[in-house]
Amino acid sequence: MDERAFQDEFSSLLERISGLPARQRALLVRLTDEHAGHQQDLQKALAGLEGSLDYLRLCMNYLVFDLEATRRENRCLRRLLAEAEDRPPVSDEAEEDRESFWDDSND
Repeated sequence: MDERAFQDEFSSLLERISGLPARQRALLVRLTDEHAGHQQDLQKALAGLEGSLDYLRLCMNYLVFDLEATRRENRCLRRLLAEAEDRPPVSDEAEEDRESFWDDSND
């Protein structure tokens, strides 16, 4: 249904409602007011849900950033430890193999 057809149907419906007795009109007005209240509640709940999802995305981005920083720090500390012990440093490939078990993005 296009916009023009909807407006025509809506106008027709309004005309029919205005022709109803006052008691039936009052019932329809009450029902539409209740519907509007439910619609507002639904919009508030949806806005709250969107806010929660945005916060979850932010938290996930922070956790990924923190995980990557921790991995870089661990690699650096392992190299320093290996240099202090006069042994060859652990290769990055071996380190990445261990990390790939937990990190699905390497697949």
